Amino acid sequence: MTTFEKILADVKEVILDTIDVAPEKIIPTASLRDDLDADSLDSIEIVMALEDKFAVVFLQEVTEKLVTVNDLVCHIETMVIDAAASVV
Repeated sequence: MTTFEKILADVKEVILDTIDVAPEKIIPTASLRDDLDADSLDSIEIVMALEDKFAVVFLQEVTEKLVTVNDLVCHIETMVIDAAASVV
């Protein structure tokens, strides 16, 4: 399993724990708002749960630009890789 796939699985788990949505709807191209019907409060809860799960911090100006599940996964992947590189 690649890093992307692992993060995607974790993001799906967080979304399922946060909002009432069918698991098969959570695909990388799914829009949080339009496809998964997440409102602004749901989005905040998802981001907060992801921050806890991955020990990262989403900046507000970046969070506002995260539209799809793929956007979330790619941003987390970048933060995790950057954090690992700074430890070395």
